[in-house]
Amino acid sequence: MSNARLTGLPEREVVRQVREVLRATGLKLQRINTGSFAVGEGRSRRYIKTAEAGTLDFEGYDNHGRFCAIECKRQNGGRLSPAQKARIDDINAKGGVAFVARSGEEALQKLKENNCI
Repeated sequence: MSNARLTGLPEREVVRQVREVLRATGLKLQRINTGSFAVGEGRSRRYIKTAEAGTLDFEGYDNHGRFCAIECKRQNGGRLSPAQKARIDDINAKGGVAFVARSGEEALQKLKENNCI
């Protein structure tokens, strides 16, 4: 039995599929990588944070101008952090659309269900 059968799609593949869905639908969501990196050397060395904790994988706006965000998770075992769950709940409570997708097909279905495209 292959490892893919045991674990489902890895997160990088889910991200790739969701990116293709966004290209095909024309939605203006951009990929956001979170983390930090060091710049400078010695005493002038500092760390730059790329995005706030809880920022979702794709964020932008749908075809009606609503804020829209998608968090990609692998099919088996992918879990939201508390900050990601709080962000999804906050976006949805304020009239935006945010959700977790475990495949490009699921993302497309949820975008249609939420009248984003």
